[in-house]
Amino acid sequence: MPSTISTIDNHLQPSVAILYIATGRYTVFWDYFYKSAEKYLLPDCHKHYFLFTDDESLIDSLNAQDNDVTAVKQEALSWPYVTLMRYNMFLNSRHLIEPFNYTFFFNGNTEFLKIVTQQDLLPLKPKENLTFYLQPHVFHRHRNKYPYDRNSESNAYIPYNQGKYYFAGGIVGGRTKSFLDFSNTLNQNTITDLEKDVIALWHDESHLNRFALGRTDIKILPPYFTRGEREYWKKTSKVMFSDKSHYRFGGHSYLRGETHNKITQGEWEKKNGRRKRKLKTRFRQYIASLFFRQ
Repeated sequence: MPSTISTIDNHLQPSVAILYIATGRYTVFWDYFYKSAEKYLLPDCHKHYFLFTDDESLIDSLNAQDNDVTAVKQEALSWPYVTLMRYNMFLNSRHLIEPFNYTFFFNGNTEFLKIVTQQDLLPLKPKENLTFYLQPHVFHRHRNKYPYDRNSESNAYIPYNQGKYYFAGGIVGGRTKSFLDFSNTLNQNTITDLEKDVIALWHDESHLNRFALGRTDIKILPPYFTRGEREYWKKTSKVMFSDKSHYRFGGHSYLRGETHNKITQGEWEKKNGRRKRKLKTRFRQYIASLFFRQ
């Protein structure tokens, strides 16, 4: 693990903690993530990976190697708690994270397609503390059509006619102190909800959007920075989210442990065959991307 680097200048590279959860069957994504991250992610930074996993063989294998990965033992939580409680996981390991200048969490199905520099990703400007990204399928919509949580009983509640952006939860990061403060807020709001038997509509993502409401210290990644695996027309995207429903991963229900049967190639093709081209949606997204201003 790198020593603490308290300042960033032309002679020092910033240190970045990379947080990644691979419990249960989600370990299938680890190699895709790690290999693409080593090739493309922040080559101009000192990176160290923290892999939260319950896979004993993977932990033993990583611990036997002299590499840049620390395996943190984490039990596999059932859905949706594996996503609701992720910030609780990170806070339990804050002593590992605190020495780093920056900390970033990446979703399990993340793959990097092109070089991502610190200028691309890190909140480097004086007033920037965190980095969020726009949900790639809804950023072009009117805010009243964003999938915010409209349940006033939840700490994630956002009324209609409020909010400017809808952020996804698959990439979240920033200056480490700010990231830990953010994690603490989301964790506390989630726990308070659970004590009232309330679960936010889109889990941690709903709480993230409530946290972001009205803030001015967030670096927002541009609309086409990320794409889904099948959104091949977004040629400039640097990050791709693999299709969890794909048969090569066993399918979404299999990954979540809702079934022991992997989806077959034939079943997947029948369900996800050639889709009609949604040219109208693509056009709206393209126009919205042209007028995007942070």
